[in-house]
Amino acid sequence: MNHISGILAEGPYHIVFDWKVFGSQLFGFVVIIVLTVKWIVPPVKRLMARNQDNVRKQLEESQTATERLTKAKQSYDSAMAEAQSELERMRVDARDDAEHIIAQMREAAAGEVERVRKQGRDQILQLRRQLIRDLQTDLTTAMLDRTEEKVRLKITTVEAKSESIERFLEELETLANGEHAVRRQAQSRWN
Repeated sequence: MNHISGILAEGPYHIVFDWKVFGSQLFGFVVIIVLTVKWIVPPVKRLMARNQDNVRKQLEESQTATERLTKAKQSYDSAMAEAQSELERMRVDARDDAEHIIAQMREAAAGEVERVRKQGRDQILQLRRQLIRDLQTDLTTAMLDRTEEKVRLKITTVEAKSESIERFLEELETLANGEHAVRRQAQSRWN
């Protein structure tokens, strides 16, 4: 292979090295690098720094949120424990109140039963007395009727009539004598 200035290979792959093109491309590359470093890198750095700050803030907020979540869970757990104990206390109170109400109702029912019994006994006694009075009245009426009937039968005879008139007169005389004696005693007391 002969080295001709600028020719690197011959044949189907004919490669030529041109220094002018290389220099201009190198200059263009350096200009692009300088422009990139001067105009593109600082805004990109600021943007990356801003994004890093945002990510750092988000991480801090996430950590704060995690701490608040932990505190909230603890508060929730303590509130649930308090609610559970309050619920149990309310159940015990309700059970005690129910037992107290049942005891009061039993006492009231026992008192009412005793009152009804007493009232029933009083009614029975009252009805018994009334029945006894009615029976006595009926018995008295029946005995008077029967006696009247017997007296009428006995008085229908002449002898019985005269005897009853004599007995009546004797009783009147006794009453009259007794009345005088009572008047004399009354007068002696007043004097």
